[in-house]
Amino acid sequence: MATTFNPAEVFPPGEYLRDELEEREWTVTEFAEIIGRPIQVVSEILNGKKEITTETAMAFADALGTTPSLWLNLQTNYRVWAQRNERETEADSPVARRARLRELIPLAEVRKRGWIDDVSDLDALEANVCRFLDIASVADQPQFALAARRSNSADLISIEQTAWLAHVRLVASKRSVAAFDQHALATLAAEVPRALVAGPAALSSLESMLAECGVILVFSEGLKGGKLDGAVTFLRDGRPVIALTARGDRFDSLVFTLLHESAHLTLEHLTPDQSSIIEYDIADVATDPVEIEANECAHHWLFPNGFEIESTSLPKIVAAADEFGVHPSIVLGQVQRSRHNWSLHRRLIPKVRAILEGEGMLV
Repeated sequence: MATTFNPAEVFPPGEYLRDELEEREWTVTEFAEIIGRPIQVVSEILNGKKEITTETAMAFADALGTTPSLWLNLQTNYRVWAQRNERETEADSPVARRARLRELIPLAEVRKRGWIDDVSDLDALEANVCRFLDIASVADQPQFALAARRSNSADLISIEQTAWLAHVRLVASKRSVAAFDQHALATLAAEVPRALVAGPAALSSLESMLAECGVILVFSEGLKGGKLDGAVTFLRDGRPVIALTARGDRFDSLVFTLLHESAHLTLEHLTPDQSSIIEYDIADVATDPVEIEANECAHHWLFPNGFEIESTSLPKIVAAADEFGVHPSIVLGQVQRSRHNWSLHRRLIPKVRAILEGEGMLV
């Protein structure tokens, strides 16, 4: 691989012109006469006070047996170096600062959602982004502990996922809950499938139920391209947060994701002392033992005595749901998943996003 070297200093084209004149033993007066330019013009170029124009470059080329592009390139290279060198002694350019912000978060979408104030002043905008991401400077990286169900689990966490999590954390930080009780959460998680037997209409009770266990529940639609179903994290004060996006707009998926994230907490896959790092690898991967354990725990809460069903006919699914004490879509989702047939009776799976929006729960 070729290595690119950036010179420590670039000299003005007048320095090269001086060398050419000395080589030929021409005086400034002689050279000015040759190219038909005033002596003052040549003197200012030699002293770096005047730039070489296209016409002057052509005259230099004719007189010195070079090409006009040689002198124009010398002038351009020196101008770029001088401006960059001057910038390094001052603050970063506004262009570089605006670009850096968009490397941290999808700024346009975050502004559109109203997650940060839409200000034009660049200093104020940087301060808003730092507060949003809970960082001291735009040169820092967000430090969130995270366990997430996401479809791009092989990749590092994206800026869309980071921004969503930052928003969730800000929303959660303004809510009050009891002290976290891991055992109470496990007990509640086992009761949730039965508590939601009525379907999406029962979702409004979840926030208060989890708050009694010391868990903050936040419903927030993911950003475009975010590829997140849900996540669990801890705030700086140690309070756990479960966040759900309702991606896919399926009641059964929402319930399973809630139980999956609850399992991460009850099984201590993520703890408050991890709040200074980002966990990238606790993702929905079939071969990940941590994820397998969380999935098995969630499945046990749904079907404590195991899951068996004789037929995929709708009457059999409804009858099985009555037996398990869960909403029929929970059984149907399990059947679809086990048989890899996501179209089976799909129209019977309730949507949740409209319910969450109507209840003012989607933030």
